[in-house]
Amino acid sequence: MISFILNDRVYTTGLPPGAVTLDLIRNEAGLTGTREGCREGDCGACTVLLGVPQQQGVKYIAVNSCILPAGELQGRHLVTIEGINPEEGLSPLQQIFVEEGASQCGFCTPGLIMSLTGYLLGTVDPDDIGATGSLAGNICRCTGYVSIKKAAETVSGRIGHSPAECCSSREHLEWLVEKEILPSYFLGIAAMLQAMDATDGFDANVSGHAVTVAGGTDLFAVEAEELRNAGLRFLSRETGINGINVLENKILIGAGATVRDIIDSGIFSNLGNFEQSLELVASVQVRNRATVGGNIVNASPIGDLTIIFLALDAKLRITRGSDYREVQLKDFLRGYKVLDLSPGELLESLEYAVLDSATCINFEKVAMRKHLDIASVNTAAAFTVRGGRIEKADISAGGVAPIPLYLERTSAVLSGMKVSTDTASLAARTARSEVTPIDDVRGSAEYKKLLLGKLIAAHFVELFPQWINVEELL
Repeated sequence: MISFILNDRVYTTGLPPGAVTLDLIRNEAGLTGTREGCREGDCGACTVLLGVPQQQGVKYIAVNSCILPAGELQGRHLVTIEGINPEEGLSPLQQIFVEEGASQCGFCTPGLIMSLTGYLLGTVDPDDIGATGSLAGNICRCTGYVSIKKAAETVSGRIGHSPAECCSSREHLEWLVEKEILPSYFLGIAAMLQAMDATDGFDANVSGHAVTVAGGTDLFAVEAEELRNAGLRFLSRETGINGINVLENKILIGAGATVRDIIDSGIFSNLGNFEQSLELVASVQVRNRATVGGNIVNASPIGDLTIIFLALDAKLRITRGSDYREVQLKDFLRGYKVLDLSPGELLESLEYAVLDSATCINFEKVAMRKHLDIASVNTAAAFTVRGGRIEKADISAGGVAPIPLYLERTSAVLSGMKVSTDTASLAARTARSEVTPIDDVRGSAEYKKLLLGKLIAAHFVELFPQWINVEELL
């Protein structure tokens, strides 16, 4: 049995841990305000809030219930649109949507309201950019985006700033209750969760033939039916692999850390455009669940996180029980969906060296659309430059090989070279000769080779504009 808090009451279900939360909400609990759309985590119609107990209060995140396994609910707080509705009338967010004409057919409206509520729960300083950005994972089938954007901006302006310092604190919850964004029962949830067993009801550490689930954002989008009755091991409950630690000379990231965790930690804040690029990876709901380890082990040839960590020359720690070994990320990826990972082994963490002031980095990605899309080609680069010469280069590329590829020859040929337009051209030519793309729906092999060359050149243009003649290069 799985026990959790559903809105304002304790709820127990006999569904298997692999059952999809959306089905539990609609079919078993009868809460049909949460809508069923794509069942792939893409449209946002099924957005709910998941509250996870912290040392101080409860942390709430917006998630797609269509790709959230029910086992992740144990000892947590699940909030649907019914759980934030006032007893009478409309909530302030709902009223603003009415005023701005932001609800048309109404199908997407519950998901939009839940996403905005999740945003307000996750910040003490709301603004227009954050409010509108929180809705990026929600599709409006009536194409009413202008009015929805206005509503989001009105919300951030009208609600104001929280007096709390921490968004998971009771003070912040009290402020949201005072603003009538949340019902008052939220103030008692932390105590209710403390009285529950976070793991009781199923074995969160299933071994043997169990399927390991990190964020599940890809796994449950593709194999939900096959996983429904499978034995599952939820890494989100193994706190030892979920942290991010900044040590004296290296950054250590647990494989269970999410994209949201990386952004919130600030470890990419001084790494070129990496943090900005992560804001374009998937949607808020997916970034709240998608993990570093999942992105790497999924081994997609165009995995954005993997491409970034290849350029940082990251090293992996792989464990089996109390034993462990280390392997460079570039050596871990052996072939299409083939990894240096034996049965029973687990990717526990990733680390990379703290970069010195002489190292500059950049990420480039071209997709069919800017937001919420996988790349046709992506690439990341790290250059250590002293005295105008490249001391060390680490360049990666995705979409041009069966695996996320570390460009060995391209990186090596740049060592000792003076930063110049000619050097940038050499890097682009070498990269094109080093890759073996295929024709697919995202472009022909020839197109991808040409595109990679342009993106390699873009690294130099972005990082060294004073030394590059753009007209000659492009």
